[in-house]
Amino acid sequence: MALRFVTTSLLALGASAAPSCASSSSIELAGSRGEKLNFEEGAIVKALCEEDAGVGLVLLQSGAGRARAISATSAPAAPTAAAATTKAAAPDGGLVLAHIPFNFGQTVAKAAAYGTGSQATATYWSVQAILNSPTASTAERWAAVNKTTKSNNDSIVWSDMNPDLLALSNVTGCPLYFTPGKYWPTEVAEAYFGNKTIFGMLRDPYERLVAMFRGNIANYGGSYPEFVATCDVNGAVRKMMTDYLAGHTTHSFGCTFVPQSEYFDAPFGIEIAVDNRLFPDSANKLFAERGANNLFINTEDILHVTGCENSWTGDLDCETKALVKQVYVRDFKLLCEKFGYCLQSENTCIKGVPQMCPTNLTAKALTATHCV
Repeated sequence: MALRFVTTSLLALGASAAPSCASSSSIELAGSRGEKLNFEEGAIVKALCEEDAGVGLVLLQSGAGRARAISATSAPAAPTAAAATTKAAAPDGGLVLAHIPFNFGQTVAKAAAYGTGSQATATYWSVQAILNSPTASTAERWAAVNKTTKSNNDSIVWSDMNPDLLALSNVTGCPLYFTPGKYWPTEVAEAYFGNKTIFGMLRDPYERLVAMFRGNIANYGGSYPEFVATCDVNGAVRKMMTDYLAGHTTHSFGCTFVPQSEYFDAPFGIEIAVDNRLFPDSANKLFAERGANNLFINTEDILHVTGCENSWTGDLDCETKALVKQVYVRDFKLLCEKFGYCLQSENTCIKGVPQMCPTNLTAKALTATHCV
């Protein structure tokens, strides 16, 4: 039986029918430019044909069943004039991504590898199914990546697109791409980061925790059904912080609760902070400034959470916000140092990403909490 997401992806790409796994020892996927790519018999085919609903829905970051909480609209769009027109000396602009969980790193990695539009998104998810198959070898994972990106000379392999970073950290237990660089094996870090400039997105801690709550993904940020049922974001975030302070979730749920500041620590720490509050414009601005002219993120390309759409940082009471400030004191300092966001009681949302602000934001602002 064909894996469900791959079936959907291939039909979306114009295939007349889903692949039949029962009678075939190979399978075709579309590359980043629509060419047919054949995968021979082995773990790759097994990954695409495995009858597993969790794997079939593909992974948001590193655990099964995550795609159900993700929304990516499918209308293709071309890069706008916001991107520079001069040819870059290197496709990546001399940059390399340090992926802080729940900061749109997967969107950036997808755009870097496959560009923009619905086909890029479909190819990305199909390849992610292979990369996260427990039966695929590193060589087979690299074969899937290389086959789907090799036709695009400007493809960049960052974060979860790099099979070498799927190994679990001995320190955190999370995949290396979700682990602060200071904890990576030196040889792996030197190979990935090299002499490039390390960049990463920095997000408001309140707003980031609200997104985790809204995602409600069991092994990535955590699942809080008792709070989701009534969209009680305050109760959920308070539980997140009390559990963390009790030492229960230090590296749990895909390292999502690790302070963002740890990803800035040497060695191999972030050197350029991208303002997540202004995403994707902030990222596109950096790419243009660095001459990464074929790297651009359209609004339609962004992978984001859904559910409890009117929950936001203004719903957190002062007690809960005090717990957040206690856990993420260094993150708030970084926001002040890097972007001038020094008011720690500020209520924010990401206006450039669909469904990341309440639909009734003006009315919600009138009843929002304002803490000292």
